[in-house]
Amino acid sequence: MSTYTPSPSNVLGILGNAAVRTLKGLPLLLPLSILVGGLGHWLMWQGGLLAIPHADAGNAQSQLLYSELTKLGVGLVWGILAFPILDAVTIYTWRRFATGEAVSPQKAINWAISRYGRMFGAHAAAYATITLGMVIIVPGILFGLQYAFVDAITATDDKSQSPLKRSQKLTRGRRGRILRAWIPYALWYLPAYLMIVYQVESGQIFGVEASPHLLVIAFGTIDVLLLAMMEMAMFGLYEERIRDAQRQKAAREAAAESAGAPATS
Repeated sequence: MSTYTPSPSNVLGILGNAAVRTLKGLPLLLPLSILVGGLGHWLMWQGGLLAIPHADAGNAQSQLLYSELTKLGVGLVWGILAFPILDAVTIYTWRRFATGEAVSPQKAINWAISRYGRMFGAHAAAYATITLGMVIIVPGILFGLQYAFVDAITATDDKSQSPLKRSQKLTRGRRGRILRAWIPYALWYLPAYLMIVYQVESGQIFGVEASPHLLVIAFGTIDVLLLAMMEMAMFGLYEERIRDAQRQKAAREAAAESAGAPATS
């Protein structure tokens, strides 16, 4: 009896395609990253500043805690509301470039808006779980691996009734590849959120002074543009997973036909 064995995922190839298509899509993705990322990080920063007076005066640790918790809350709400549009546009861009078609900003936005209602609930649940889990790191990473395909499923599969559970199923056995695909963003994330973000909020970067407003917006834009590239990579891995499932089904059907028995799904 013939069996189907999935080929190893070409993570580097998918990341390369994601980087190329992100650069090609900059006329669309950059303005959207400024809006979602730049404005989002600016709102987080301002929320953190507004929270400081409510902390114990003269207690630096209390002020930092109030500020960071407020920034977390603002970022959580903003990410739930705004990211489905960015994610859908990113997926649209990936798919158009994959077929050699031009990307129309108007059609991309319209497509994203048309998917927003379906994406919102599952995205909100996944995003909140991952974001809150990242407070203690390990749970956030585990949830991130399980829910890596949620946006891809909700954006392109109208038949899926439980996107979170389906993502958990489809990522099973592939989470090591998904984790490797996230390495480029992790190399940015660690220094960015442990050091750079506090520098830009204070109005300087590597000793060079500038407007903190512009620096925060630039930081958020870069961060979200990198996330758009990672969303493309996740969608590429999702497409690969679906193709492998189709090949598995074809192999089962061929095996059942050769054995003279009906195939089972």
